[in-house]
Amino acid sequence: MSGFQVWDLKDNIQEYDSCVDKCVDATPFHQSEYLLAEAQAEDGVTKIFVYEEEGSFALIPEVVRKINQLPYMGELEEELYDMTAPHEYGGIISDRNGDLLKHKLLEHMSEYCSKNHIIFQFIRINPYLRSLPSIYRDNGYEVIHSNAQVYVDLHQSEEQIFGDYRSNVRRNIKRAQKAGLRFEVADKNPSNIDCFQRLYQQAMERLEAKKFLYFNAKYFHEMVAYDCSRLVFVKDTDDRIVAGSILLLGSDTVYYHLGCFDWEYSLKRPMNYLMHSMILWSRQEGYKVFHLAGGHRSLMQFKEGYSSTRIDYYIASKIYDEKRYQAVCQKWKALFPEYAEEKFFPLYRYNE
Repeated sequence: MSGFQVWDLKDNIQEYDSCVDKCVDATPFHQSEYLLAEAQAEDGVTKIFVYEEEGSFALIPEVVRKINQLPYMGELEEELYDMTAPHEYGGIISDRNGDLLKHKLLEHMSEYCSKNHIIFQFIRINPYLRSLPSIYRDNGYEVIHSNAQVYVDLHQSEEQIFGDYRSNVRRNIKRAQKAGLRFEVADKNPSNIDCFQRLYQQAMERLEAKKFLYFNAKYFHEMVAYDCSRLVFVKDTDDRIVAGSILLLGSDTVYYHLGCFDWEYSLKRPMNYLMHSMILWSRQEGYKVFHLAGGHRSLMQFKEGYSSTRIDYYIASKIYDEKRYQAVCQKWKALFPEYAEEKFFPLYRYNE
């Protein structure tokens, strides 16, 4: 491997795994198992962009999607593409501390996108890759401070963690404990995975969530099978599963990935108890941070109940072909004028 390279992840999984193992800042969102599971939900091809120089390298996975495949873009006169970091977080990683290779990788990616009709790029930057916002900004990206996300500092004692919860959260946890709810790290068997999927999709239907968040059965099975994931449940006294979550484990950080609960048991406060139990489990396992992330207003309010500590979260985007990008957006706005002022990246995928 030398210079700048681009390959499809599925064609070079073993080489990609070898590279990620050498990276000093890899996260669970960079592992091939995670990317392959996410590919079940992404309408595109997962490509790996690599720049190597003098035995060291930087890389980033990106999902390249064909814009023409959108149902309302089939009449475009030429093939156009965009790309995004796979859900949920992305960003460049490297096999050594230092940012020069990351800058050079972005320079080569810019040339590649311009030559291959990729008109737009979007990245949700992992908040723990702290140098990346300035690196993207220096390479012509628009970098936006999206929000401040919630995390729990697990260096604290259990008493300090519990004391930082909002008073209503503490009351709800005590109610759940009094009701006899119990927490467990579940076996990764098909029955448990199917149970979580049913519970999760029922929750999405109740919330009328966007189509992208429903996922399919293969996604759940591959995500739970991932070595860095854990499936956890809260059970009632009759052994019924009333809440569940998928956690992703980094070197020192636990990420809350997906979670849900059975609405019929809402008065027992299973979600409050689940979150509290996951935080304490992460601390007991020796992790330093439990990352709850952010979300829309009501979800953010729920997460804020567990910690007063925040970390800055940034998104980055770059338009590689302004003329073509604006033409696609204008075509979309003409079809969906009611959404023309939405803040979404890229705008023409808002109601995908």
